[in-house]
Amino acid sequence: MPLCILIMELKELKHKIFWKYFFRKGRFINFKNPKFFSEKIQWLKVYDCIPIKTTLADKIKVRDWIKEKIGSEYLKEIYGIYENPMEIKSFGFPKREFVVKTNHGSKMQLLVIEGKILTNKHKEKFLEYLKTNYAYKSGYEMQYDKIKPVVFVEEYIKNTNELFEYLFFCFNGVPKTVLFSSNKRDKEIKSTMFDINWNNLHFNLGGKLHDETILPPKNFDKMIEIAKTLSKGFKFVRVDLHNVEGKIYFGEMTFTPNSGYMKFSNPKWDRIMGDMLNLDD
Repeated sequence: MPLCILIMELKELKHKIFWKYFFRKGRFINFKNPKFFSEKIQWLKVYDCIPIKTTLADKIKVRDWIKEKIGSEYLKEIYGIYENPMEIKSFGFPKREFVVKTNHGSKMQLLVIEGKILTNKHKEKFLEYLKTNYAYKSGYEMQYDKIKPVVFVEEYIKNTNELFEYLFFCFNGVPKTVLFSSNKRDKEIKSTMFDINWNNLHFNLGGKLHDETILPPKNFDKMIEIAKTLSKGFKFVRVDLHNVEGKIYFGEMTFTPNSGYMKFSNPKWDRIMGDMLNLDD
């Protein structure tokens, strides 16, 4: 049995995922012969929860692995790591603007920018985040279960108030699609899926599509190379990268995006992307 799900019997885990998938997607999952991408993500949760995923899902521990694979020049600087967020001081960092994050999940962060101050109320919120076991928060993503939660302060990368994000969907070690996201500072994020040759596929996984022409960055080939290197050996992983004025930064390794409950703006792509993923490889 995979080490990262020892806390739960395999049969029970399958049962819980089976019914959650039914209530979220409106259809029964076929564990024996999954076809849809969203189905196959559920299969991976049960049958491919290998220990290395826990290490790479940890936003602190993954850094040593990244240094080994592609080098430290792709990592953002970390100003401090804290088990108790109340110990974080708003001043004394190399730059006055920074990002406060947790290492053990998603959407648990705070931008301290444009004169904003890190208050005790903010710190108390991070105390609550540290009590959250993200493995159970959105759908039994057990790679998060064994991560020891901490808070860290990371440098803020500024690029004319924009931070472009490139999410490479890598199937059996091969990047095949990339979700480009912008308007990260606004309330309404825009995103559009492209194939690896930067042909617009005219769909996304929720939110608003870009209505303007988007060009790939000049060093897009380098980003593909990085995604290929980092995804080698995994049946599926989303390699998240940033590109700021030609400088590439590693974001994170995402093994179960949206916990497998993504909302395809064009539903046919759930099956098309499912066909891209070979679970036998």
